[in-house]
Amino acid sequence: MSLDDRTAQTHLTPEERRELLRAFADRMLLKVTAMDDPEDMPGVEKAVRTAAMIERIYSRCDRAERRKPEPRKVDAERATHEVAAIKAQVSLANTLKWGEERRRDLGPWWEAAGKVTQDATKPAPQAPVRSQTTVTPEKATEAPLNSPPSWQKVTYTDLTDAFEAASAELALQRQTAAKSAQIPRPPFHGPP
Repeated sequence: MSLDDRTAQTHLTPEERRELLRAFADRMLLKVTAMDDPEDMPGVEKAVRTAAMIERIYSRCDRAERRKPEPRKVDAERATHEVAAIKAQVSLANTLKWGEERRRDLGPWWEAAGKVTQDATKPAPQAPVRSQTTVTPEKATEAPLNSPPSWQKVTYTDLTDAFEAASAELALQRQTAAKSAQIPRPPFHGPP
């Protein structure tokens, strides 16, 4: 016996342990088959227990080997994932290339669309709050049940000016669209 105090798990891989365990079961099986048949009941019980232990060792090794993934399957799965990643990269590159070509073909129309989009994302001007009432603790208990809680601030915004400005801008856009209708439109190139 060696003086190495490490356990088998620290310096043996699972495959090496399975091989050693299977070799041990093989040696046990060879020794049991070389023995004479038992003649009394305790000898039969001992032989049956030994045979059951050998069978459990073989069963454990077989089950562990069945659970182990085959290297060919792992390689095939890895190759499938790599192919999918390459296809995704090619698709993204084609989409970006198509978008750049489309932007170049559209020219001033693309810039106009970007300007309209930026204008639409600007926040609308907020109207000032006309009046605010404060609720004192004495009046808080007298508040009706359908009123908002005291911590919630309710503001009403008048958007009439924003709607009027948007409708005026829409009229200008229609006028410029009528003028640009005389200019031929660029051809549409769909995605690849």
